[in-house]
Amino acid sequence: MRLVVVRTGGIAGMRRTWSSEVSSEEAEQRWLPLLQEPPEEPAGGQDRFTYEIRVGQQAVTIPETSLTGQWRELVERARDGGEARRA
Repeated sequence: MRLVVVRTGGIAGMRRTWSSEVSSEEAEQRWLPLLQEPPEEPAGGQDRFTYEIRVGQQAVTIPETSLTGQWRELVERARDGGEARRA
């Protein structure tokens, strides 16, 4: 199953994409349940990053200020496990 993280925002407004393949088992046990309960924090301030996180067909968008705990692990999994692209 495909794990995709798209980071947008920041001072330059650049878009960065990371993606990785994860097993269906890892996705179903670890990441898909996390996407069912996105953080409820309001969007960050000006010049902050926003992360769109997609696992298979499910996606959420969270502000940089919410990127802690398992959310950080998920983003790092995408960064460490595969392709990176800049736009």
